Amino acid sequence: MFAHTKRVVGEETFKKIQEAKVLVCGAGGIGCELLKSLVLTGFEHIEVIDLDTVDSSNLNRQFLFRPKHVSKPKAVVARESVMALNPKAEIKAYYDNVKSQDYEVEFYKKFDIILNGLDNRSARSHVNRLAMKANIPLVESGTMGYNGQVQPIIKDETQCYDCFPKQTGQVSFAVCTIHQKPSSMTHCVHYAKEFYKRFFGEQVDQDPELETLLSYVQPGQPAETWVGKVFNGVFSEKINELKNLKKDANCRELTLEAAKKATADGTEPTPALETQRIKTVAELSDEFAKAFTDLTKRQEKIPWDKDDPLALQLTVAVANLRAWNFFIDIQSEFAIKSLAGNIIPAIATSNAVISGGIILEALKILKGEKNKVKVQSLRRFPARIKRKDCYIVPENAPQLNPKCYVCQSGTNTMYLKTNILMTTVRFVVKTFCEHELSMPHPMISLVKGEDEKLIYEDEEMTANEAKPLSTWIPSDSIQGWSILLEDMLQELTAELVITHDPTMDPSEYILTGTKPVAGEGKDEKEGDNAGDELVSDDDEVVAYHPKKNKGDEPESKKQRVA
Repeated sequence: MFAHTKRVVGEETFKKIQEAKVLVCGAGGIGCELLKSLVLTGFEHIEVIDLDTVDSSNLNRQFLFRPKHVSKPKAVVARESVMALNPKAEIKAYYDNVKSQDYEVEFYKKFDIILNGLDNRSARSHVNRLAMKANIPLVESGTMGYNGQVQPIIKDETQCYDCFPKQTGQVSFAVCTIHQKPSSMTHCVHYAKEFYKRFFGEQVDQDPELETLLSYVQPGQPAETWVGKVFNGVFSEKINELKNLKKDANCRELTLEAAKKATADGTEPTPALETQRIKTVAELSDEFAKAFTDLTKRQEKIPWDKDDPLALQLTVAVANLRAWNFFIDIQSEFAIKSLAGNIIPAIATSNAVISGGIILEALKILKGEKNKVKVQSLRRFPARIKRKDCYIVPENAPQLNPKCYVCQSGTNTMYLKTNILMTTVRFVVKTFCEHELSMPHPMISLVKGEDEKLIYEDEEMTANEAKPLSTWIPSDSIQGWSILLEDMLQELTAELVITHDPTMDPSEYILTGTKPVAGEGKDEKEGDNAGDELVSDDDEVVAYHPKKNKGDEPESKKQRVA
């Protein structure tokens, strides 16, 4: 069965292939192609982790899945599919979060190599950190449309994922544009996501425009009895306020009663998929009421997720009804989901090419040829190299950052200016631990000299989340404190040296110093420079900066609510 592989790589290398223990993180676009290619190459000892389930939108490019697999765990289905290609292979599937505390350093040490096909920076950073602690080679990867990339990571020899900060490429909008003069569906989708976060998600920033809507909520009463007031408040009363404020405002109000009587503006051809159908205002108002009511029955706040059916249903309804308010064309669920999740359509061929590149780099590592590893970049438009047009551009693996606090012995001390009297423990957890530093299991202490106070531990001491930092800091000794952040699973520590500024708002802060990664995100933009690749899609995201050595320069960030 593997005669072709033996002829290409030789008997000795093929033996290493069959004996190698491989961990595959992610069973999505790249993960499916990678698992198939690994098995067909001759790898027989594979373990795969993925938290996601099969969605109908995956079927056009993730060829290990079929319609009958929808809603089933990707890792489990992928294992079953590739086992048919080589029944002798030993493949173990985990339907789980790769950031779970079940997978600590000792788990990673049992593998010879780790191959990534993950879909967010936080998970990538987490796997990178544990791979560096376990001293196991890692091959990172990503695709975005026609572009793609493979990056081998070897401790003490190449740059790790956290060596330099990642560019977010995040687009921001002025608050006044979102609330007073939206001109595109993107603005309406942003408003809809903020609406969800305010009522049902883990909202950190407080939006005054949406805060007033909370007055319609009647705790203890069934949502069915007051959801209409919320609807009218959002799509009628707020619009009337805007019309009174701005005489030239181009908008129209919509009450729930009027929405239920609305008729379709025109006849749209029926698409093959329900998610691509343009719904009427009446249908959207019904979906708003249903989704809002069902969401109120949840026992806890859940972050917005494009793969959460109720969150998506509410977002589609709010965005489209908001669009109707401002004479913007209503769009399908598929289009709204793409905008809300910052999805760039994936291409199966790109995933296949990149998965092949991952295996080529993995073979070099397994053969002991670590000095030959290359960063491979797949480009939509060819690069001119030696008078030839090249769509796959190899580059030398980038040099590591000697001050990296993940793969080297560097320290991670940052400087935080904030209002200690108003900054809560929850804000520290969500903003600094999870978003800024990608620490999923944090332990937080306040430190000043010999005085150290533990104020939060992952999944424990949750009662402290709503308390401001000043709860543990004497009013006559408010300066000179530091926040010590520790992730015992990653075996990493970061220190935030605090400067108290009483003029700052609760969600406002200035953070300076070197930070390893910009946390969770799927909203990157494409970078066309060969030395500054940045690629992403709804399945995979990876950033790489080989020609920019800015790791030693301080970075600063300021967030302010308008």
